[in-house]
Amino acid sequence: MLLAAAGCQGPAPSPGQLGPAIATVSEQFLLDEPGDDWVFRTPELWRIAREGDRRFLQMAVPPERPMPPGVRRPQEYAVYAPYEFRGFSLSIRVRVDRDPSVVRRDAVILFGWQDDTHFYYAHLSGATDEWHNALIRVDGQKRVSLIPPGKRPPPTITDAGWHKVDVLRNAGTGMIEVYVDAYDEAALPVFRVVDRTYEWGRIGVGSFDDHASFAQIRLEGQARPVGRPQLSTRPSP
Repeated sequence: MLLAAAGCQGPAPSPGQLGPAIATVSEQFLLDEPGDDWVFRTPELWRIAREGDRRFLQMAVPPERPMPPGVRRPQEYAVYAPYEFRGFSLSIRVRVDRDPSVVRRDAVILFGWQDDTHFYYAHLSGATDEWHNALIRVDGQKRVSLIPPGKRPPPTITDAGWHKVDVLRNAGTGMIEVYVDAYDEAALPVFRVVDRTYEWGRIGVGSFDDHASFAQIRLEGQARPVGRPQLSTRPSP
């Protein structure tokens, strides 16, 4: 499990505990291959990569079309398997690896993940519209942009560099905040919404149809152990 793996630390909830507990997860990806704590829709697209002293989880190959059947949603992602979270704070370094000349390239952070068609995702992109660079809720047969037209932010990731992304979830109030490159208390969130649809859920990383990298994950929040998730797989050609 991730909390016991090299580069990870912190107390973990025990299956024998009464109710959820606070868990702290710190993932530096020190192993040569993705561990069992990560479940992938298409495992062969993912690897552990290294640049200098930084090791990271990388979707090294963009997924092939067509998009998954049903509601339009991120088609490739990795889900953290051991626990689902309620209120939490997540800090992660993100890099979009497709050439910046492709304006609508993206990376996504998933949370509140129930199954393949029920979750939230923060879409980080070099373009801004209803679905790009937005906070989205996938509701089975439809998806909903939680950012009204008058509050859409400027593009968040327009280059090929690493960016610090923070996601804060207050399950009591329903508040969701997403920050990009926030290094002090004066920083304003890129997204701030209130939504209580999914109280508990898993956390994941991925992309719609690009490739991206994820490093230095730190996650703290109210957690409870659950069984391994069942991710839909890509249909056979």
